[in-house]
Amino acid sequence: MKKILFAVIIGFLFSSCAKKGDYETVFSNPEQYSKTVGLLTQVITHDIFSPPVASRIYAYSSIAGYEVIASQSKDYKPLSGKLEGLKVSAANKSVNKEFSAILAYMYVGKEMTFSKDSTQKIIDNHIQLAKDSGMPEEMILNSQEYALSVSKAVSDWAKKDNYKQTRSAVKYTVTNEEGRWVPTPPAYMPAIEPSWMKIRPVLIDSASQFLPKPHSKFNKDKNSDFYKLANEVYETGKNLSDEQKAIADFWDCNGFKVNVSGHVMFATKAMTPGGHWMGITGIVCSTQKADFDKTVFAYAGVSIAVMDAFIACWNTKFTYDLLRPETYINNYMDNAWKPYLQTPPFPEYTSGHSIISSASAMVLTRIFGDNTPFVDNTERAWGWPDRKYENVKEAANEAALSRLYGGIHYREGMEAGMVEGEKIGELVFSKLN
Repeated sequence: MKKILFAVIIGFLFSSCAKKGDYETVFSNPEQYSKTVGLLTQVITHDIFSPPVASRIYAYSSIAGYEVIASQSKDYKPLSGKLEGLKVSAANKSVNKEFSAILAYMYVGKEMTFSKDSTQKIIDNHIQLAKDSGMPEEMILNSQEYALSVSKAVSDWAKKDNYKQTRSAVKYTVTNEEGRWVPTPPAYMPAIEPSWMKIRPVLIDSASQFLPKPHSKFNKDKNSDFYKLANEVYETGKNLSDEQKAIADFWDCNGFKVNVSGHVMFATKAMTPGGHWMGITGIVCSTQKADFDKTVFAYAGVSIAVMDAFIACWNTKFTYDLLRPETYINNYMDNAWKPYLQTPPFPEYTSGHSIISSASAMVLTRIFGDNTPFVDNTERAWGWPDRKYENVKEAANEAALSRLYGGIHYREGMEAGMVEGEKIGELVFSKLN
């Protein structure tokens, strides 16, 4: 992954040549911002952040970029002053807002990731691009100064969201009670981020604001609703078509997959679900010909929706603490059955990919409408072919269904996640707008 990361950065460096005096054209191109988001995704993937933690990095970085744009726009309103504790001052010198927004995004990204050398190279590359394209030195310095000011304000605000406290929180305790979540093969990892619901949300009122109704009651009886849910996962997994496998693979987004070969166990990295939707956001902005400001607005809306959706989802997961299909099927139906995808290490209900995909699709639909055909090429780096969609909701529905094909969620977990995600996406858009 390091080779991939540095290859992307080097490619970006060589593609950043521009004519002198052309800096306004260079930086008003929204692709510059989307490329930057993509580079941060490479860093997040390399550093192996869990999906919830990755969502936090995307959200605060995107808020910083958005605050720069909103502070100088008639069309977009700053979050500063609306979000308790966030205070961003307006620029008091002449800045290039696009350049400054990119820098603010990356300054926060650098603060929250481990690979400081890589993130600094991305920042240095943009500064060099500004110089090469003829941006006046004073404007470069002013833009840097303002970006640092905004990023510091956002970073300081982020530090008060309880993230640090959750690093030392009490770990999840596995019980022997039937129906409860237990670690799953092959690594039997402990539950990831069991205190994530204590993170301060950005725009939803609380982690429990849209808490779904309870799932079907755990039951081992073959005539029960719960057994039927598990049996659907079981039968689907035994009869997967090539297309269903392709869908499951494309939306797997398992940032830390444990592989077993004989007596050797090793891990492989991949993009998180949030990273996948950051990629989709850039593609949709490009196909819809969104300008720079609208692109930054879209990234902010989607990233905030994803972060808030993960907080809400983790609250639901650890409220209901439901066992995974793999555990139920192995214990009560077929001890040799394995899901097509590797089961993630946290409770089942609800589906995280379903809720964040639905929330993201809602925000993008509210920004661009229902007619958003696009080709999703975000998984090329992992060897999966592009997939075409008529709109973002179709993509979100497929992402949810992929969890059934993968054998890692019951249908109820997917459907409840989608409903909650839509509510979160709608609320985020209405407040941000």
